[in-house]
Amino acid sequence: MTEGDRLKQIRKNANMTQEEFAKRMGVTQSAIARIERNTNNVSEQMRKSICREFNVDPIWLSTGEGEMFFEQSLDSIEMLDKLLHTESKFANTMFKMFAKYTKEDWEDLERLVSKSAEYIKELDDRL
Repeated sequence: MTEGDRLKQIRKNANMTQEEFAKRMGVTQSAIARIERNTNNVSEQMRKSICREFNVDPIWLSTGEGEMFFEQSLDSIEMLDKLLHTESKFANTMFKMFAKYTKEDWEDLERLVSKSAEYIKELDDRL
């Protein structure tokens, strides 16, 4: 399934026409039609708007991994918004990299961080 297919799924789930969806996103109906036909790609700005407006998981929208919708606290949403609007090139690169992670990648990262924390604790205990 392409990102255009996922956008169409979001729109249909919201029981919206292309015209209604386009108006909410601040674009034309033809722009939505081109995305759904996979003629055009979803812009980064539209991706952010879709996720915010429809509570869509940005990873699912970009990659199809995980669930379409996610439950988040307001704090989590504010943190994500802050991260998305940072001017740090490094932070933006890291966020894009994490967005492409598979479940296995996240499990590998979790193991690495856990081992690192254990190693740091051992060093602290020796001092």
